[in-house]
Amino acid sequence: MDRRHTEASPLVLGLTGPIGCGKTTVGDILLEMGALERIDADQIVHDLMARDRELIPRVADAFGQEVLNADGSVNRPALGRIVFADPEKLRRLEAITHPAVRRVVRERLHAHAGRRGLVIVDAVKLLQSDLLPLMDAVWVVRCPRGEEMRRLTKTRGMTREDAGARIRAQPSFDHPSVTRVVNNNASLMELRENVSGGWAELTRELTE
Repeated sequence: MDRRHTEASPLVLGLTGPIGCGKTTVGDILLEMGALERIDADQIVHDLMARDRELIPRVADAFGQEVLNADGSVNRPALGRIVFADPEKLRRLEAITHPAVRRVVRERLHAHAGRRGLVIVDAVKLLQSDLLPLMDAVWVVRCPRGEEMRRLTKTRGMTREDAGARIRAQPSFDHPSVTRVVNNNASLMELRENVSGGWAELTRELTE
């Protein structure tokens, strides 16, 4: 990436890739290796939909009161069935949530100002986001489509219909900003070796 790393800021790694391919696992491995933090955009959305007093009413206005739980939080499975079946509704939801998520990500990155190390930003739509210029490197975690479907249905308990809708709603992960592709289609040991090689390259950049 073009952004120059300075002594007053951490190196920022963007982590993206298809749902179910193992971004979280890769992020956890990097944390074990010494990364400062993994900023998970999906978890930020979950937190906002659970308690944000500005975002929740906007979601309810856009998609109906039936997407709210009894406690006033957003029922994400119900909302997901609506938006992942309709690209226009998904775009409407993203127009509500993405600005709030970007604000939180920027705040958490700013909290690391003055520190040396690596911060990870984990986001499915990172390559389409205005956060992309903040990244020093971008990794895409991939796996075969059949394995992606298996993980969504077996591990996350989705129906094949819901899993297929999630997969079809994903953006492209081909982009000139991608600096490394992490193939997660073998054993955990091989994945660790792949991540370790990328970690070595990043930490060399930190010490140069």
